[in-house]
Amino acid sequence: MSMIKIIQTIDTDLLIVGSGIAGLSAAVEAKSKGLNPLLISKSTIGSGASYFPLKATLGIQVTGDEADHALFREDIEHIGKGKINANVVQAYIEDSPKAIELLDRIGFKPWRRNDNRPACFAKYARPIYLIKDWREAAIRAKQILQEQQIPFYENATLLHIVTDNNQVQGAVFSLVTSGQISYIFCKTNHIILAAGGIAGLYKDNLYPADVIGSLHSVAKQAGATLVNLAFIQFIPAFVEPKYKVLFGEHTLKYVTEITDSQGNNLFPHLSQTQFSKMMLERSHYAPFSLDFECVEFDLVMMKHLLENPNEKGIYLKYSPKLYADTEEFYTVYLNWLKNEVGIDLVKDRIAIKPFAHSCNGGIQINQWGESSVKGLFAIGEIAHCIEGANRMGGNSVGGGLVFAKRAVAEISRSLEQANLQKNAEISPLVMAEKALNQLANSNANLKLTAGEVLSSIREKMALYANVYRTRSNLQHLLDELNRLEQQFDPIHHAQYQGIEVYNALKTAQLVVNNMLNEKSLGAHYLDAQN
Repeated sequence: MSMIKIIQTIDTDLLIVGSGIAGLSAAVEAKSKGLNPLLISKSTIGSGASYFPLKATLGIQVTGDEADHALFREDIEHIGKGKINANVVQAYIEDSPKAIELLDRIGFKPWRRNDNRPACFAKYARPIYLIKDWREAAIRAKQILQEQQIPFYENATLLHIVTDNNQVQGAVFSLVTSGQISYIFCKTNHIILAAGGIAGLYKDNLYPADVIGSLHSVAKQAGATLVNLAFIQFIPAFVEPKYKVLFGEHTLKYVTEITDSQGNNLFPHLSQTQFSKMMLERSHYAPFSLDFECVEFDLVMMKHLLENPNEKGIYLKYSPKLYADTEEFYTVYLNWLKNEVGIDLVKDRIAIKPFAHSCNGGIQINQWGESSVKGLFAIGEIAHCIEGANRMGGNSVGGGLVFAKRAVAEISRSLEQANLQKNAEISPLVMAEKALNQLANSNANLKLTAGEVLSSIREKMALYANVYRTRSNLQHLLDELNRLEQQFDPIHHAQYQGIEVYNALKTAQLVVNNMLNEKSLGAHYLDAQN
């Protein structure tokens, strides 16, 4: 029988997991404060979801003048629907303007947007900074790590966190070198998780392929609390003529008809006036939301795809008036779409569907980014930051920046106090090996591969845990996920991401269980009658 054997131990002040904007920001901030961090990345440096925007620019919303403190809190509380953490929100409001400087320090060149357009779902306008050129920034980020002598491993995946008396003692990660996998124990009392959200559990998502939500269950096993997992924001993206390209919802007001693949109108019950009103309202925001009457657009789309699983998406017909709109908000997007992606919304056959995108829930943190486990921090999309049932545009990256600085500050204080609980009975390395090897499943179907398990998770989550949900479908999905767990042996397939995929499967179970216990609110609709 296959067994996991740890071959190397590394000692460090701080282990940072993930090399998106949040993880890189934590690394350079930690180094500047005199810490000795170690950064691990599942793929190459600069490979996180924040480097996978699929659009011309990405915005970061920060607090404006003193009067905006109360207005920003009002915006966040309004869309959060009682699902926010007031202390975390206050930290963001206070620190977001100065946290922007981290973008320059990791290789970006941010600039402030000139217009006064409020962010998505925001009532009030405030400063929004933009970034672009992600590939170039990723190259610069790697150079910065090397120049600052911050050690890092690429192709490294966190598999398990060891705790004792609710205090981090270390972690195990796998490392792939020249096609061979080895297991390394990192001895540390401080870990920052910055490995992205859970949208990668869906077949249709706007994440890089390697971000699959596995660390949520790893954190849960370590003792962290997970909250608001049901609130995943779905946003339309193209499936024709290109797949996985972010759709500009602001163009919807120029749509004249929506059909299935055979040309049948999906809104025959609406008059042209009613249809135009729905599309105009829906063009004002990106992700799905229950807060508007035009929610019908999203529900009709998802019900159609649920009832017709062979359909690629819904098909849009545009008025030529779209390309006559000279507003910058349109011209920048349309020019990028045509010149860099190769899509003409009027000439091409256009199909879209909901893609999983931002995750409003995750690991519960305090105002310093620390979880309920001492020494375990979470920043960026993996954390439950300032979002609630919905999120405003431009807050995701901002949260990663703010809590990268705050987490490092708290870790610095902890190291100065040097009063950490030490494990005296069993070595953390032995504990880690034992925990991993206990995952072996003697009753498994050894022919069931990790790739097959992940594909099954993604297909079923996309179908049954999307925008439109029913209790019966969610229970069926949970039963299917439990069946997969019973049939799969992660240790037998450890050489091929078996443990990581098993952790992703456990995360999916946590997500669906949370969905079954959440009423319709903000970013999702649950049909309680079915």
